Amino acid sequence: MTKKKAPEDKLKLGRPEIPFDEAIADEILNRLADGKSLRSICLEDDMPDGFIVRKWLARNPDFARQYAYARDEQADTLFDETLAIADNLPVDATNEMIRKAQLQIDTRKWLAGKLRPKKYGEANKLEAQNGDQSITMQTINIGKLDFDDREALAGMLKAIAPPSTIDDDL
Repeated sequence: MTKKKAPEDKLKLGRPEIPFDEAIADEILNRLADGKSLRSICLEDDMPDGFIVRKWLARNPDFARQYAYARDEQADTLFDETLAIADNLPVDATNEMIRKAQLQIDTRKWLAGKLRPKKYGEANKLEAQNGDQSITMQTINIGKLDFDDREALAGMLKAIAPPSTIDDDL
């Protein structure tokens, strides 16, 4: 005769629920700011997996705000690393060493530009000159502007193209 298992003895399926831990969260933020990827942090034995961290982000606005700041710091760290990589190439570097360094630099520049596009992103500008007059046009993704930048843009647009006073029948 087999003993029937109690409901609490059943195996739980899925990922374990890990409560938010301030110390672990701070360590994740520090490692991010130091330039490590979230994936590499979460693969370490003392860290929760990425799913848990993303749950913490969704459920804890303070952690999400600190995470965003850590990502900004990560972009600065990655950008700073580009100079270190270039400066640490030996004088007698081979073509292979130079190609590897260039790939590392390009990858860090690309990531920094994605993490902090206003600071490190590629500027899409078009400049034209006619005698002593010049005009600069820049492509802007309005969806990525914060509230203050949107208000400033709206003010500039009103200054150069005030609303029409003519009634439109459309």
